[in-house]
Amino acid sequence: MERYCPYCMHLIQPGKPCPNCKRDPETYRPESRQLPPGTLLQERYVLGRALGAGGFGITYLGWDLKLERRVAVKEYFPTAFLKRETSVTLDVTCYTASGQEAYTKGREQFLREARTMAALEKIPQMVRVLDFFPEHNTAYIIMEFLEGQTLKEITQAQGPCSAQVLLPLLEPVIRAMEAMHQANIIHRDISPDNLMLLSNGTMKLMDFGCARDIQGEVTMTAMLKEGFAPYEQYSGHGQGAWSDLYSLCATIYYCLTGKVPPSAMKRGEPDPLIPPSRLGAELTEQQERALLKGLAVRAADRWKSMGELYGALYGITLDGHPWTPPEDWEQWNTSKLDPEPEPAPEPKPEKKFTLSRGAKGGIAAACAGVVLVAALAASGLLGGGTDPVVLPDDSTPTQSQTVIPGGEEDSQVEDSSRLDPNALFQPDSFDGTDDSQGEDSNGDTDQSQNGETETGQAPTQPPSSNPQTTAPARGQTQSGTPDPDPEPKPEPEPEPEPAAPTKAELEAQVESYLDANQFAEAAEVYRQMNTLGYVSREKLGSSLVEVGDDAEYYWSETDYGNNSSPYVKTAFDLYTEAAGLGCAQAYAKLAYCYDYGHYVSQDPAQACHWWTQMANTGDGPACYFVAEYYAEGNGVPQDIPTAISWLNKCLEYGASYVESDARALLDELQGN
Repeated sequence: MERYCPYCMHLIQPGKPCPNCKRDPETYRPESRQLPPGTLLQERYVLGRALGAGGFGITYLGWDLKLERRVAVKEYFPTAFLKRETSVTLDVTCYTASGQEAYTKGREQFLREARTMAALEKIPQMVRVLDFFPEHNTAYIIMEFLEGQTLKEITQAQGPCSAQVLLPLLEPVIRAMEAMHQANIIHRDISPDNLMLLSNGTMKLMDFGCARDIQGEVTMTAMLKEGFAPYEQYSGHGQGAWSDLYSLCATIYYCLTGKVPPSAMKRGEPDPLIPPSRLGAELTEQQERALLKGLAVRAADRWKSMGELYGALYGITLDGHPWTPPEDWEQWNTSKLDPEPEPAPEPKPEKKFTLSRGAKGGIAAACAGVVLVAALAASGLLGGGTDPVVLPDDSTPTQSQTVIPGGEEDSQVEDSSRLDPNALFQPDSFDGTDDSQGEDSNGDTDQSQNGETETGQAPTQPPSSNPQTTAPARGQTQSGTPDPDPEPKPEPEPEPEPAAPTKAELEAQVESYLDANQFAEAAEVYRQMNTLGYVSREKLGSSLVEVGDDAEYYWSETDYGNNSSPYVKTAFDLYTEAAGLGCAQAYAKLAYCYDYGHYVSQDPAQACHWWTQMANTGDGPACYFVAEYYAEGNGVPQDIPTAISWLNKCLEYGASYVESDARALLDELQGN
């Protein structure tokens, strides 16, 4: 068979660079689980390099020998179940016998989905499915090959864009998604890296590897993308067109702001989602409201269809009629989701740089021309008062107009332009003592380092009979007799302790570490902020979860499938630590990890434990998940009464997208 360049699929000569892309084909090194270049499928499709890999599959560049064109080849490869060593065989095998059934079922569903997707070939905004078939103990989908840039690549390279630019590009895509949903198909993986802008200026939706028939099974799993996956996708229950709608709105949010929205699992009251306009996004008030409603955590609060979202975003319905706002339109203003400001932390006691009375007097006298300070010193206002000296509002700011702290606590001056910290005092001008009482702990009068008393006069020294004679030894007078009352040498003042870093400084450190993908270091700074009283125990827990999510996302982008990655351990350890702090978000994270064998071995008992922890916080969906475990006897002894009890709690707490499932299971268990 002729050889093709793995990078571009152009014909090449052995031992020579590609005449098309100029790259050396020998430099391509696929991962051990990926099929080697030159692999032939169905005696028709030649494989090249891997274009991407995720939790459910691998996508290759391919060449169609029959039609002589490039194609994209999607291989079903769920990393939770499969392994392959290409040095031995091209066939895949399951890790365990117990996983074989689930894998076989998923492969069959993969092929059914391909057949369904092929029916959408008349929708030009959807990537076309050209062929599908089983082979190598797995399955493959052949799709049209697209050249362009994803919205993620564009946003990372060029920064956020305006709604005026973005929405016209997405308009035909939203129409296409509505048609897709009308055909009872949901995508379940809409994100900035699955929407590609082609060289001709059109947009296409790609990667239907997670797509499902809405009328199919109740439980549907997908590779979750933090920030873009709706709440219901974490359980696999209650998904529908509204789930794709959430992911699309999250994608728009990302493109407008350059920031990934907070994970749906972290959003509560107050909601950490910041309205895009407050992040500098360029969009109208109506567009922002439409976006915020589409990003509602509860599925019941969102738009029910892409058609409804279309009307709100573009001001007209899909059939061209004027759009009418819904009844709840007013609640989706920018103030609804505005995060509440954190209360200012209690000021920590710091080492104050204050002046003793004598020192203050000396410095004031030495500062010739500093009339205001000298006058204050003379009048005694620099003494032990409790309020700072405040300059009149109409005074002209000069270097001489310096506010001197005069009480127990240093005052914060709002208008820093009125002050010059270097005008009068340098750090070594301060003695580090607190003179608010004028007496030390023993009730003795203050005495400065230069030996001055409170009056500012030096103490009387023994007279010298001969000023020019050699100075006497310590403890002796000039005559050589012992000094009856030698002047004790003052003890040196201890060096002031360095001031603790401010909250703003530590927050800047966190951002710096996150930008450098140093997640463990960022978490340590959050712990320091908690120790200093800047963030509460609750805030520390949620912050650790956020850092864990960042580590997880980075891992999924760089080394997905490698469960020994340090980023995996960092994420899981941070979730565990946050759970120990009582963070409900962390309970859900750990439950998910043990439920799906994510980072750790699958353990239904542990999954049930953590779902129970979350359920005890009053979370309705978690109550439903716990009920499922007891109803099935999965990881815990089967206990129908306990399952019924948890189902009743679920309905009591409310869980819109699992409510119908909860009622159905309740009826089943009660024999109705």
